[in-house]
Amino acid sequence: MIYKNYTFYSSNLYFPGVKCGGILSASSGNISSPNYPGLYPYNMECVWLIVVAEGSSVLLTFHDFELEYHVTCSYDHIKIYNGVSEDEGNLLGTFCGVMSPPQFTSSWNVMSIIFHSDRHVTHRGFSVSYRKDMCGGVLTGLSGIISSPGYSPDTQYSNNADCSWTVHVSNRSVVSLVFLDFQNNEGCNFDFVALFDGPTITHRHLGNYCGGEKPPKIVTTSNQLLVVFKSDFNIGGRGFKAYYYSGECQQVLSVPSANFTSPHYPNIYPNNINCHWTINLAGGYRIQLFFNAMELEDRNSLSDECDYDSVAVHDGSRETAPLLGRWCGSEQPGSLISKSNNMLVVLSTDRNYAYKGFSASYHLCAGCCTDGDCCNLAGTALVEMGVRGGRRGGRRGQRWVLQSM
Repeated sequence: MIYKNYTFYSSNLYFPGVKCGGILSASSGNISSPNYPGLYPYNMECVWLIVVAEGSSVLLTFHDFELEYHVTCSYDHIKIYNGVSEDEGNLLGTFCGVMSPPQFTSSWNVMSIIFHSDRHVTHRGFSVSYRKDMCGGVLTGLSGIISSPGYSPDTQYSNNADCSWTVHVSNRSVVSLVFLDFQNNEGCNFDFVALFDGPTITHRHLGNYCGGEKPPKIVTTSNQLLVVFKSDFNIGGRGFKAYYYSGECQQVLSVPSANFTSPHYPNIYPNNINCHWTINLAGGYRIQLFFNAMELEDRNSLSDECDYDSVAVHDGSRETAPLLGRWCGSEQPGSLISKSNNMLVVLSTDRNYAYKGFSASYHLCAGCCTDGDCCNLAGTALVEMGVRGGRRGGRRGQRWVLQSM
């Protein structure tokens, strides 16, 4: 089977007459392990590719699940991918045993399922259904985008919409939601966005929002957030577009020095994420940033730009702050020095191909030369030394060197 230059296959060494896998393009359907609800065969490798209409997503719901258990699911397992299965950066999870996987919603119109069994123990298998979902769903990525149906700055959202998104991140994290654009009907009795600090409307209500003013940044107290969008039969607006982040993908660093890495480093980072690291030090100090390692998707060979995956550094705490640079591939910039006490590092990845990512470190600067060649570290003192002619930093005819305290 071939889909957009990706090849999909299914195999069975012992039961060549048993078929499984395929490309599913209907708006809804069901998938089950071979011979379900009987025992599935040994040595199966089945691949299902679900492709629904562009602009929609895939909602996946498991109804029965019983596979051989292993602590790392090394024997029999199911893998679920947010897109095609050729790229491990799209992996949503690997599952085995008797606990059903949660609901999954893809980030776009493609989702893949791989079922693998080994040569030993077999069980009943699984049954799962999928359907095309125009809005709403369960979002489990480190970060992602939530938008009203058919969102575009130039068009209005549809009437009579009723959408619910549940964001579910790791147990150790919380969810942050930032609105990038927002325009609904002025009256919250008609069209509105409602936010809840948990997976259902019975959890703490964080607010109802309407009109043209963007809601404030929302941070949950738990690892789940419910976003509800409703519109009536009448007047509409542009709708909304928002980013959500888990704590693993959005950090504020305020200690004098620290190390940080892309998610899962040195293993590959997830696809389709937008992660922020904000360095925020006390006023009067500056920041010196080093990239110790970098391995991202290469530049676009046509545009010679970092159009796919990239790391950007801003001289301030927002993406609107001056850009110090954007890098991709194995490019490794020299040290970067901020002009203030804030710096923002942004990792953006697309839906294809993933690599190791980056490792970075920073430290506090008490003073820096104008060309960025020297920086006073915490625990050192700046010492003036004469220099003949030229201007290298500070006043003409002087330079700064470091001396341990």
